[in-house]
Amino acid sequence: MADQAHPHVVLVGLSGTGKTSIGRLAAQRLSMPFLDTDAVIEERAGRSVREVFALEGEPRFREYEADVVADVLSAEPPTVVAAGGGAVVTERTRCRLVEPDVFVVWLTAQPAFLASRAAGKVHRPLLDDDPAATMTRLSIERGPWFEAVVDATIDVQPALRDEPKPQAKARLADVVTDMTKLRQAARTGDHIVLVGAMGSGKSTVGKVVASRTGRPYVDSDEVIEQRCGRTAREIAEADGLPALHDVELSVVRDAVADAQPSVIGSAASVVDSSVGRLVLHTARQVVWLRADADVLARRSAHGTYRPHVDPDVVARRAPLYREVATTIIDVDELTAEEVADKALAG
Repeated sequence: MADQAHPHVVLVGLSGTGKTSIGRLAAQRLSMPFLDTDAVIEERAGRSVREVFALEGEPRFREYEADVVADVLSAEPPTVVAAGGGAVVTERTRCRLVEPDVFVVWLTAQPAFLASRAAGKVHRPLLDDDPAATMTRLSIERGPWFEAVVDATIDVQPALRDEPKPQAKARLADVVTDMTKLRQAARTGDHIVLVGAMGSGKSTVGKVVASRTGRPYVDSDEVIEQRCGRTAREIAEADGLPALHDVELSVVRDAVADAQPSVIGSAASVVDSSVGRLVLHTARQVVWLRADADVLARRSAHGTYRPHVDPDVVARRAPLYREVATTIIDVDELTAEEVADKALAG
């Protein structure tokens, strides 16, 4: 039976993102049944999607679609579902997709790229006239609805653009599978993870918490230097921030996957990606050390091992920290000991 630990997996996104083929492969990897909502609609209606649009109209098609989604998500076995590109248009469907027994993965790409993939497909009547303009319009219209229901996001364009289709879809299915397994492991790892911007005191507080709990302390920056032989700043300067963020994510992911309970000081960037946030969600306790921008700037001014972070990036990450945190502590006027008290009390 589907529940928070064994959710249905619903792939959403505009036409051309590969929901059906990627979803079918992911279902095989997860040993779950697969369902394509368009295929079920055609079976129920006794006609093709194009014919439903032509003979019964889009409102009737959306009714079929909402009924199919409701029925499959009410069935017992957790299922991988490829939802139609417009499924999120219907409020009833959006309300169901945000329930805790559903894990929604949004496959994204640029409208022009999707138009080039979807144009001329017989089952996509909305794209008949001007695929590029229509796809752009649909992207703008539906974007807020996708954002309202999504748990994780995958940009499929680099793989589908640059790799042979079979390899690209297989790799994207691996990503969906990995994300699903992380979702299934939510709050099962007995770790205390400290998140927050550079200068929020993660290392200082983390060592206090580790000492009090008798757990090892894992400092992301220290592990990076041990693994790479370079500081985070040196990696960023030589290889770029994306390369550094990949290393930072791998360090935290390895630490959270370790069976030994620990206290982990996470790099600030880990919340930037869907995978990073899913990794953090697997820890039983995630503490956001929240600090005022002036405090952060003062504390970070003399650091030499971390690259400079734009204040706008720090502000953008705030809702992401809130999303993953089980405890939030305002650290501005507190000592490390006082912050540790609050972290352990939470």
